[in-house]
Amino acid sequence: MKNTLTALALAVFTAGIAHAQTAPTPVVVPTSDISVSGRFSWEAKNVFRGKERSSTDGLIQSTVTVDSAIPGFAGVSAYVSYFNADNFERTLNIGGRTDLNGVGSIDFGVSRTNSVGTATATLAGQGFTRIANSREFYVGVVQKPGSFVKASAFVYYNSDLKQTNFVVAGSKDFEGKNLGVPGFDLETKAYLGLADAKATTHDVANSYLYLGASADVTRAIGTGAKVGLGVNWAYNTDGLAQTSGSSLWLKAYANFKF
Repeated sequence: MKNTLTALALAVFTAGIAHAQTAPTPVVVPTSDISVSGRFSWEAKNVFRGKERSSTDGLIQSTVTVDSAIPGFAGVSAYVSYFNADNFERTLNIGGRTDLNGVGSIDFGVSRTNSVGTATATLAGQGFTRIANSREFYVGVVQKPGSFVKASAFVYYNSDLKQTNFVVAGSKDFEGKNLGVPGFDLETKAYLGLADAKATTHDVANSYLYLGASADVTRAIGTGAKVGLGVNWAYNTDGLAQTSGSSLWLKAYANFKF
């Protein structure tokens, strides 16, 4: 009980000071009743789903997630996440996951994103779409940790933009001791996505592919925390002058979990 109250207090305190990016990231099913995890990062560019969304360099982000196992339902949990990306946008995400016969999990939920700071962006004028607020539903399958390559597949549907996104991803971690650099690890990830939007009052119809990859050098600090420094690359086929082509940028971050 004491650990639970401590975790709740940390969640409330951290949510009040956090900064983050959109798009839910699957987290490990907790082994205790409640867990709190977070990520604080700086990225040299503001890139989302293959598109650079701002000409301003540098973006401070954070994510805070409270995850709880549901009593009486083995392998089932629920979570709430709060994201804040500088003065760009904020997202509240509510979801759940359930065990998939021991080979992974099914993840599902809904996100509500609010724009902050600047005026509404449109595809025609700036190469991407961002309205005052929008709602997105998602469902996906995530392979359990310990596999040779951890794979995932997600479908997202934004009910305000009438946009569907399908994303498949794979990640692979390498222990530093096997690479000759004990104390450090190498984490790699690649993804491929398809975005398809129908015409709405906010935007025109468009469809494009996007892909990306990342490589991070990380170091564990104590129990449940680590810091990392990495490089990201992304590319899209949308063909709009404002956001077409590829982006390459650095990032630094710190993760924690209680």
